[in-house]
Amino acid sequence: MFNREIADLRSGKPIMIFDFKDREGETDLVIPSQFVNTEIIRFFRKQGGGLICTTMKEEIARTLHLPFLDDLYRKFLYQGTRLADASDMKYDKTSSFTVTINHRDTFTGVSDHDRSKTINEFSNFISEMKQLKNDPGVEFSKRFRSPGHVILLIAREGYFSVRKGHTELSTYMVEKAGLIPSATIVETLSDSGKSMSRDEAMEFARSNKLNFIDGSDIVSEWLEDESNGIGSIRYNTPGAYTLSQGIKKIG
Repeated sequence: MFNREIADLRSGKPIMIFDFKDREGETDLVIPSQFVNTEIIRFFRKQGGGLICTTMKEEIARTLHLPFLDDLYRKFLYQGTRLADASDMKYDKTSSFTVTINHRDTFTGVSDHDRSKTINEFSNFISEMKQLKNDPGVEFSKRFRSPGHVILLIAREGYFSVRKGHTELSTYMVEKAGLIPSATIVETLSDSGKSMSRDEAMEFARSNKLNFIDGSDIVSEWLEDESNGIGSIRYNTPGAYTLSQGIKKIG
């Protein structure tokens, strides 16, 4: 299953993932972080419209000593426990947010160029972590500063046994494709002032020649996946897809 979507991810072409009608009911544009470039960020910003975020696995966050943001709030903010109380969250009970970063070789960090550089360098950093001689957390602080303009998310360990958000859905698919296990995602918003409906998102996918997947199908595949999504890491994948190969020009 997902042969076309896996092939797209391996070539650096975005896919679209709808979570669940009884959860957010939203569709995200998804691309492996290692393929992010200035044009992709511009496309996500203008045609997606939601928050552009970059994911990592929880084991990576632990190695870098990066906490979930709500845990940080509980510990350090006045009324942090009350502020981080998610009992009234409409679609979930846990958040995936951690710190925000800029690569140290950026200017403000918010431009399409700066954000693509930060995301690329973060993906590269993940691929290099096992070869680092120094503490990865120390090396991370040498390359990145926080706060910044790239929003990092942590995919919960155990994937869908714990949480079924776009963070987990996208990271699982990228890892299943055998790529560096970090996805960059953005919610697709509608001119109605709300998120795109599933039908709107499917039409967007059709008009931009993008493959569309339901989160329920990803979870079903995961339940049968003995490897839990773990594939061989590919540091360089030749022949990467470009927007001009099918996605509509951005106005």
